[in-house]
Amino acid sequence: MRQIIITIYEIYLDRLTIVAEQLHREGLVIIHVYEFGVIIGMAEEKVIPRIRNHKEVASLVEDKQVHIPPPDSEVQ
Repeated sequence: MRQIIITIYEIYLDRLTIVAEQLHREGLVIIHVYEFGVIIGMAEEKVIPRIRNHKEVASLVEDKQVHIPPPDSEVQ
C-alpha cells in the first residue's frame, strides 16, 4: 500500500464526507480528512488510478519515502 494525499476541488467541499465515503468504497483506507479538502489515506497501486479519475479529485500525490544513510556511514 502507498500513502497518498488527495486534494478535492473547492466546489465539492460541501460534499466532502460523501466524496470520502466514495473513495473509501473504491479501496482508499482513510487516515484523515481535513475540512479544507485534503484527504490522507493509503491505497493499493491498482486502486490509485481509479481514485485519481474521480471528478471531485483536483490532485493526487503519492507520498515518497526517502532513505538517508546514517551520519557515520561512508560517503558514496
